[in-house]
Amino acid sequence: MTLRETSRLAVARLSPLYGTDEARVVVSRLLEEKYGIGRLAIALQGDAAFEPGEAWEEDLRRLERWEPVQYVTGREEFYGRSFEVTPDTLIPRGETEQLVRTILDGSPRRRVLDIGTGSGAIAVTLAAEWGAETCVEAWDISEGALRVAARNAEAVGVGGRVRFVRRDVLNGMPPVPEAEKFDLVVSNPPYVLDSERAEMRANVVRYEPEGALYVPDDDPLRFYRAIARLPLLKPGGELWFEINERFGLQTRELLQGLGYADVRVMRDLHGRDRFVRGTYAGK
Repeated sequence: MTLRETSRLAVARLSPLYGTDEARVVVSRLLEEKYGIGRLAIALQGDAAFEPGEAWEEDLRRLERWEPVQYVTGREEFYGRSFEVTPDTLIPRGETEQLVRTILDGSPRRRVLDIGTGSGAIAVTLAAEWGAETCVEAWDISEGALRVAARNAEAVGVGGRVRFVRRDVLNGMPPVPEAEKFDLVVSNPPYVLDSERAEMRANVVRYEPEGALYVPDDDPLRFYRAIARLPLLKPGGELWFEINERFGLQTRELLQGLGYADVRVMRDLHGRDRFVRGTYAGK
């Protein structure tokens, strides 16, 4: 079988699930990221023989079960870098990249904390972009996620400047000494309501980690409240959140009620309330 035939048959096989256009994207990603065959190679060498064997068949079976292509390839791009992702981590998304871009529009910070780091995309990117003067700490409750994030930091070359720590911000947080407080805290915590699961695609519901996604309908701001109350920031330090679009006003009011100043709700590229920032005024 040729490269072109292999690609065409795979697209036909996946189209009933994904639609033709998305199936083409998924097959193209699989070929390029896992087998090193880009679209240009298919265009120029499409008649070359391609015998991927059982590995290819198993990859297609995984995709037919709605497993995200990012978990099949083990990679996702974020801010121009390739990050390892596994079922222990959320797949980084464009909204989170926009959050990071917005933060990077400001001046570099010396001490940064990323809460709920997952793959480490936020922490590693800020460390890489801001350079050697910035030290980053990254927290997660999942040991598996922390291992993935640490590997990503090493791969990008910032392993020595990102400290990964297991923390549960809802329970049993040790105090942060004054000298170790942060200039910036950023978090993309769980914010999808339990009732919203029914609206989500099977590839998210079946495979991405529940603990990194969902919150109960009767307490949607539980992580924002817990994080904002923690004494983590120096006076004048900034707190940044990615949020559920339904709760922009409520998140702003929460931060204002806890004494944060200059609290703003910002929209994503689709015009939805997606980010909230506030400045810690200090005691």
